[in-house]
Amino acid sequence: MKRFLAILLSLVPLWGCNHNEINEALLDRNDISITWKGVPQVIYNGSNCQLAYNDSDIEYRVYNDRLAYWFFLRCEEKPVTTGQEVRAYISWTGEKSTKAYDNLLFRVEKTDESGMVWLWNTDNRIGVIIKNII
Repeated sequence: MKRFLAILLSLVPLWGCNHNEINEALLDRNDISITWKGVPQVIYNGSNCQLAYNDSDIEYRVYNDRLAYWFFLRCEEKPVTTGQEVRAYISWTGEKSTKAYDNLLFRVEKTDESGMVWLWNTDNRIGVIIKNII
């Protein structure tokens, strides 16, 4: 019984850890980008990247000039309001391979007056910052 209690008490600190919390570093970022598990994957740089948006399909595309690094986000509805939940497909170039997820639920965590939108998917810890250009 003492051993069981010792094991149980050793697990208590883990209950306080929520690995699905919003990565605060994402909310502090101001660049168009994608992060996965807290690590930036693709960051838009205006000098060597392209930014595209298709309003009819609600598709956001970011890619560098050589198409070596990119991410693509297609939403079921346009993310515009803090607290809004949007289903989406996302893919990007990862460190060693392309990553892709379909039917993910993203929550709009933050917006600003310039059209920037901060999206967060809790289950996969994916953060995306996009800009509504239209």
